[in-house]
This record gives sequence, structure tokens and C-alpha cells, in this order.
Amino acid sequence: MAKQPSKIELSIEEEKQAGETINAVYDGKHRIGSIRPEAGQFVIELTNGEVYHAKTYDEGLNTLIMQYHLHK
Repeated sequence: MAKQPSKIELSIEEEKQAGETINAVYDGKHRIGSIRPEAGQFVIELTNGEVYHAKTYDEGLNTLIMQYHLHK
């Protein structure tokens, strides 16, 4: 029988960093990355230092979640 994937609850919190508002994404108590607007796009930063760019916030959030699952 195949093992059921465990459900992960993510929370998104707004934080101030260097005078600008960013959205930090947490898995429980562990921060997995952040999303911030920059020049009409969004910059996604993972906690391991990887940086990605996205055109929309939703695309950025999906990228963050995919990379988190890939490296988990």
C-alpha cells in the first residue's frame, strides 16, 4: 500500500525588513523563505540563500513551495 503524503500547513506573515514589507512563509515554526516586490516583479528568497524571480505573487508562492518540497 502506498504511503499517504503528509499535509503541511504553511503560514504567511508580513514583516518589515530594511524599511520594506516582505511576506515570510513558515512551515510551523520554521521559516522556509520570503517573497518581496521589486520593480514590478517578485523576488523569492529561500532560507538556504537561493533567489528566484516571478511575475506574480501567486507564481512566486508556488515557486517557493515547489523548491521547499524538492529540497525537503
